[in-house]
Amino acid sequence: MTKRTDQTDTHYSPATREATLNHLLTALQNDQRIAGLLVVGSGAEGFADVYSDIDLCAVTTSADDVRPAFQEWGVKIREMLPVFHSLESARGTNIYLWILLLENFLEIDLCFLCLDDLEARRNRWKTVFDRSGRIEGIMQSSWKNRPKPNLEDTYRYRLGSIWHYISYAAVAVQRDQPWRAIYEIEQIRNQTIELRGLREELETKRFRHVDQMSADFLVELEQTRVLSLRSVDLMKALRATTTCFFREVQHYDKILNLKLAERFETKVKAYLELFETNL
Repeated sequence: MTKRTDQTDTHYSPATREATLNHLLTALQNDQRIAGLLVVGSGAEGFADVYSDIDLCAVTTSADDVRPAFQEWGVKIREMLPVFHSLESARGTNIYLWILLLENFLEIDLCFLCLDDLEARRNRWKTVFDRSGRIEGIMQSSWKNRPKPNLEDTYRYRLGSIWHYISYAAVAVQRDQPWRAIYEIEQIRNQTIELRGLREELETKRFRHVDQMSADFLVELEQTRVLSLRSVDLMKALRATTTCFFREVQHYDKILNLKLAERFETKVKAYLELFETNL
């Protein structure tokens, strides 16, 4: 095993990241319990930029090997690399993840799971090695047959529940609770983004692909920012966020051949007007 080097406060370079990745791949391939190894995320396509981290998935043949391999590799990587901080996380039954931060700020996410639990969660992966001969087929098939979101169910739920967030935000402004109001406004914005993401087939978890959304939507979204804690600015942001939400759900009415949004929007507008007269 290569001993860890002296710590440094210098940010890792692409060359350093590549060397670290290759070092890990070689070491993991020597563990016969590991049937295959995947690079996932941007690393599967050569990394997005200098800030991309390393995401790996180690697949064992036997379910009994997952936990022991996970624990042992937590120790081995600390011997191989200059680990500053580590966090272990259980992501499901017999699915474990190491989140490792090196001294040079490079993050390594290393997941361990059994072949029977393997499935593609995103559409970017590269099979580094596969002793089972099954990994690529499982990944391709699971991605192709992944459950598709139900647009109508999601739309109906978001439209039906949006009243709570709008009313909570408006009442918080009246009660001089600006931080509560900001939280509720953010919930409305986030649900608008979720609905837009479903339409554009973009991932919105942790806003992963929000910056790739349509330019006209991003311009509109910018108007929903809260500019200050003053009541007038909070209500302005609430009004803009509510307008943005209902503009989005109007698209769903057209797509699904429904007529639900207008009734809700008319009532919400009347409600907000009552509060705005008190500012």
